[in-house]
Amino acid sequence: MTALPAPPRSLRGIPRERRALVRELQQLDPRRTARVLVFFAIWTGAALVAVRVPVLGVRLVCYFLMGATIQGLVILMHEGVHRILFRDPLLNRWVAFACGLPAFLSVTAYRVGHLPHHRHERGAGDPDELENFTRDPRALAGLFCLIFLFGDFFGLYRVGPLNAWRTSGRERRDVLVEYGIIAGVFAAAFALVPIDLLLHVWVFPALVARQLTNVRTLAEHVLTGHGDRVTATRTVTSNRFVSFFMCNLNYHTAHHLYPGVPWYNLPRLHRLLDSELRLAGAQVYPSYSRFLMDLGRFVLRAAGPGGRALPLSLTAS
Repeated sequence: MTALPAPPRSLRGIPRERRALVRELQQLDPRRTARVLVFFAIWTGAALVAVRVPVLGVRLVCYFLMGATIQGLVILMHEGVHRILFRDPLLNRWVAFACGLPAFLSVTAYRVGHLPHHRHERGAGDPDELENFTRDPRALAGLFCLIFLFGDFFGLYRVGPLNAWRTSGRERRDVLVEYGIIAGVFAAAFALVPIDLLLHVWVFPALVARQLTNVRTLAEHVLTGHGDRVTATRTVTSNRFVSFFMCNLNYHTAHHLYPGVPWYNLPRLHRLLDSELRLAGAQVYPSYSRFLMDLGRFVLRAAGPGGRALPLSLTAS
């Protein structure tokens, strides 16, 4: 079991017995990793339907399901980045690698780019922090629109092949080896599989996955607080369907407070800490649509008179 992190400043009042329960939630259950197989099965089934039923409405539903599974696999790869898929390092790495493969992501490169985000959450060293570029609400509103439309493509600079040159030694070799395998797999796929088939079973779903990732990226941290690990992150409780495909990463505040807690225990962790989180000012949204509505209102207000003076925060309603 990994060591339990020190509680964030605003949660130091949490009772000792409840901290013990948090520690128990760090226990790994490898059986839950069967979700990887479930996602690949859903993807396969939806792909067969998309290919055999040439009806636009049916295909759009299939693209969405396949895209949701690709994003879900990336989130499971993210679990491997935190080394909480399996205790065995080799198994953890290669299962995570398989999860990232459909999205053209190396688990090692992702680790190089992602862990600083946890260490420097919304601070100067956070590679994901947009306010490190500007604190002008009007400029940020424009960046939010770009992230919404193209964010996952921009994100490749911090989780892509270039991370081989941001690290060294064995980690650099691992990034290069993993991207070499990924490039070989995709070269073979495009050489051997008809392009129209690839469009239906991978390319169009991958675009859906990227759009879902863009929404999730915005919801997790933009226009939250600074200097406090509770208020720097946002949770969106949503519904069981969303939580299933997002592997509970929508409980993002709980994940950032205790990244050693695996995905299947995040809802329990959220419920365990709920009263303390709310007292500490944590943002909890009931749905992604509500978040997007509030974000849209911010963008519109930023473009109007007085946009420069707009507070850089949202309030969950």
